[in-house]
Amino acid sequence: MSKSKEIADEIIKGIKNGESINSLKSRLASTEDEWHRFSSKAYNEYLSIGKKERKTSELKPNTLCTSNKKIKEILILNDVLSNYALLIPIFSTVPQLDYINQLSKELPSSESKILEIIGNDTMHPKVRVMQKKGRFEEFEYFKKFVHLIDAATLSYYRTNYISCYLTLTPIIEGVIIRWMGYSDGDKKPQFDDLRKFFKNSHKRQPCPSNILFHNVYTKICDKILNQHLYKPSDEGSSYANFNRHVASHLLNDNQFATKENCIRLFMLLDTMTEIFLYESKINDPRFELENHHLANEIEILANVMLDYSEMSAEYKLLG
Repeated sequence: MSKSKEIADEIIKGIKNGESINSLKSRLASTEDEWHRFSSKAYNEYLSIGKKERKTSELKPNTLCTSNKKIKEILILNDVLSNYALLIPIFSTVPQLDYINQLSKELPSSESKILEIIGNDTMHPKVRVMQKKGRFEEFEYFKKFVHLIDAATLSYYRTNYISCYLTLTPIIEGVIIRWMGYSDGDKKPQFDDLRKFFKNSHKRQPCPSNILFHNVYTKICDKILNQHLYKPSDEGSSYANFNRHVASHLLNDNQFATKENCIRLFMLLDTMTEIFLYESKINDPRFELENHHLANEIEILANVMLDYSEMSAEYKLLG
């Protein structure tokens, strides 16, 4: 047995027994490079264990779970969608997944239809309030930005996509750098480290819960971040101008603050909460929500949508 395999097994055992990541890192690795190597090996070992356990669950009667085959389909589909800075939302049902998979074979002509399906789910008032109450307000690193997310959501419903996009774009970075350990007064992490955030998730948590879907979501977030949103300007253009540098420095005259790109940002933010849930290994606070927790704000957002008309200032000034 190699040293990496031996230490990877020790990491998995330690996490199972409740030992903290910091304790394991201090005890088993003498350098950052070693921890990178050992935690990556542990992650891949734990992923293999997850696949075997999923296969066993598939064979059990009266057990519902997403099969390894279906998860592989999601990985392949996300790989296709990533070319358009899109992904399968965390709320998707199997029928929706199958329909989007069918539509993906007709890309690029089917992009608008895929975005319509994804957007209708992602931006439904009930979904936005559930995310706020069950995720953003509850999760460390996200809760600091609740009011800004509210502002972006209201702007979206009022069709002020410029304000929505310019509000959400820095929130993605704000969440990531705090997740990396940044606090006020610290030196900001290097941009290259931001780009590796999802790829290096194993350093934060080698054994996340629901690792099969953690793997799905970290892979697609890494692609969207590096191929589009955080793609360096000297490496070419991002799809649909979905790029923070374009927004920050107005590098070209093409539109970037579009409805479609706002949906892309909300999807990315939602998926980040799913990754955080798995890495934290906590119960999902959304399952604790009841109708009375949601009703008031759902009504507020629904009314904002209904109030929009061709007489609104947004329509008159922004189109």
